[in-house]
Amino acid sequence: MIFQLMDDKKDCLGVFTNGQFLYDSIPDNIEATWAYSDHLSDRHINYGFLWTQGSKLIDVCPEHLRSRWIQAEKKVKSHFRSMKTAGINLSDVCFYDLVPNKQLRHYFQTKNEICEWVFANIDKPTHYGLLHDSYITIQNIAKHEVNVNKHKLFKYSQNDSKARNLWKWIQENSRPTVNYDLFGSKTGRLTTKNGSFPIMNLKTEIKDVVEPKWDCFLELDFNAAEIRTMLSLMGQPQPQEDIHEWNIKNIFKEDISRAQAKQKFFAWLYNSENKTIDSKFYSKDILVEKFFDEEKEILQTPFGRRTNCDRFHALNYLLQSSSSDNCLDRVNKIQKFLRDRRSYVAFTIHDCCIIDLHRDDRHIIPQLKQIFEDTKLGKFLTSCHIGKNLGDMRKFTWN
Repeated sequence: MIFQLMDDKKDCLGVFTNGQFLYDSIPDNIEATWAYSDHLSDRHINYGFLWTQGSKLIDVCPEHLRSRWIQAEKKVKSHFRSMKTAGINLSDVCFYDLVPNKQLRHYFQTKNEICEWVFANIDKPTHYGLLHDSYITIQNIAKHEVNVNKHKLFKYSQNDSKARNLWKWIQENSRPTVNYDLFGSKTGRLTTKNGSFPIMNLKTEIKDVVEPKWDCFLELDFNAAEIRTMLSLMGQPQPQEDIHEWNIKNIFKEDISRAQAKQKFFAWLYNSENKTIDSKFYSKDILVEKFFDEEKEILQTPFGRRTNCDRFHALNYLLQSSSSDNCLDRVNKIQKFLRDRRSYVAFTIHDCCIIDLHRDDRHIIPQLKQIFEDTKLGKFLTSCHIGKNLGDMRKFTWN
């Protein structure tokens, strides 16, 4: 049954479904709506926003409903403007209590009909399950305010231009949060939305301004995630040692440093003309042939994500996308594991998961590490770092 929630606020539970307004409880037989709300956190719902892979409602609205939707949305927006003009604080009231039922019915009935058309006429993404769980995860991350040490940031802002820009931004955003965009990149790697705290590109020298709400940050980080992803896609087992040290012994077979091995490997990996490595462990051509349909110019990853690209970009997209989805899948698992605890997933940055850890949960660190490293692509060697701020994270081993 298709439905719409009429307000997102905790104390405002109103549902429109099957032409009826329902209050104070959500029916058990609901199945699909347009977007997520915390009211739905314990339910597996089909979301039109995910079904259409991040589209705006108006962009997928069928032609026969377009004028109705524009009109309905225009009327609802006019009510928002009126309330703002009247000085009404919408955080203190339920929106549906201030709008005539006739206009609410027109708005939500039209939205339901658009959703019904979307689910009937647009194919479900093959990686919908991952999108769904990742959507819930980033919504939960966005609920937590980023704890910024303003005294320290102000001090840095006196001599650092990036710190100065962040200080100005903090003055205008008193409750900073991280708002990830699930559809911000072609490969599926998370980006941040406009207005988000810039966690993805925070300058290393000022990372220590970000502090935990609880007792410390716990960072779980894959060792050489993209290389391990490549090994997995080649059908090879995962070495339980540093991948660059393993490559020295098994691929290069020469006396070189770890840094040199790393540089040589990536020089080969991302240069289509470089043929210095070709083995049962690593083969660019085999992977492209396996996952890329050259005739249709479609890449399909082991996580079901389908991407249009040319052959030149296929390997890069395959490894970035698969590596990112593999990490996201683990972050989602940890988010579910922590649901009834005080600790929570604070951020995910590239191939790591950062948890705001409460002291009462310190005994579950080994479990968190195990959840993270036991990936769908094999057991990825994972390091643990712990610290009182993001700029001072020290390697940690559980004894």
